[in-house]
Amino acid sequence: MSDSYEVISAFIDDEPFDSGELANALADPSGRALLIEMIALRNLVQTDDALPAPMPRRGERRASIPGLMAAAAVLVALLGGYLAGQNRSAALSAEAPPPTRVLQAPAAWQEVSSVQ
Repeated sequence: MSDSYEVISAFIDDEPFDSGELANALADPSGRALLIEMIALRNLVQTDDALPAPMPRRGERRASIPGLMAAAAVLVALLGGYLAGQNRSAALSAEAPPPTRVLQAPAAWQEVSSVQ
């Protein structure tokens, strides 16, 4: 194989190549014919897995918006619940207020508790 075939092959295979050499190779009619043959051969042997995924239709793109909105709502609910829990735990850790009235147990209760 000549250098012109090598540079065309590198171009087709997405490998590094010298653009000047590619221009010289494509200036020759046999180089252009080789390029066309390589492109045709590549299309014949290419599997369906190697093909790019088709672009979603217009309606399919809009179908993802409700999903994104639902995910955002869940995120806001989780964040709100977390912050509410933080405020509640801060309130629960505070000291109890002083009593406004102290009750005395009857004397009979004190005798029962001392027997045990």
